[in-house]
Amino acid sequence: MKCKKINEEIIKFLKKITDDNHVEVIQSRHIKVVGMFGGEKRTCVISPSPKSRNYEKNVTSYVRRFLRSLNIECDTSPYFK
Repeated sequence: MKCKKINEEIIKFLKKITDDNHVEVIQSRHIKVVGMFGGEKRTCVISPSPKSRNYEKNVTSYVRRFLRSLNIECDTSPYFK
């Protein structure tokens, strides 16, 4: 799967789990997704180097780690492997 497609899927997933179904995507060096999660404004950085071989694995690991920090249990399998 291409990096752009992976990033779009992750942004769509994070948007679904926000309190108000709204996220702000900021890209300077890395892609940051900012939203209200559990009543708090939180930022998830989803972009390691896109040149890495294991981009999808690395990005999904970042997102799962972010979800654990929120204490949110949700099924990520429809979005990520």
